Amino acid sequence: MAQTLPSKEAVVLELLEAGDTMLCLDARHAGVAVPREHAHNAALRLILNLNFPHPIEVTAAGVSANLAFGGRRFQCYIPMAALWAAFNPQTMQGMMWPESVPPEVQAEIAARQAQSTTAQPESQTKPQVLAGKGKQHQDKPDKDHTTPRQRGHLRIVK
Repeated sequence: MAQTLPSKEAVVLELLEAGDTMLCLDARHAGVAVPREHAHNAALRLILNLNFPHPIEVTAAGVSANLAFGGRRFQCYIPMAALWAAFNPQTMQGMMWPESVPPEVQAEIAARQAQSTTAQPESQTKPQVLAGKGKQHQDKPDKDHTTPRQRGHLRIVK
């Protein structure tokens, strides 16, 4: 029995209700409106929060938000077809849509995963980012033994 994944709209709305939400998108996709200097980025990341002073609109068609880039405001529009991942940057919980990930980003993710699995013994690999609504439980480091925060990685879930 195939599992039905929540829509992009539902995931983005749920994440926004919890706080900061990072959208990963292909800015080259038709219909994307971002500042010109970011328009050729296949892995553009934007952070949104419902507490921003300007309203954010999320529909089945896309996300519209007035965001600041280098202190200048820009009315952005992200069609849902351009969105390939959305997650909470603090908890690293969210979702990735493999069918929307640009090929060069897929290659980069695969290379990073291959590098991390060869660099660390299997018993010491970090848990992967959750894809879906449930919570992922990760071991927290001891208070006496702190490690530098490592950048989370999304994985493709099929």
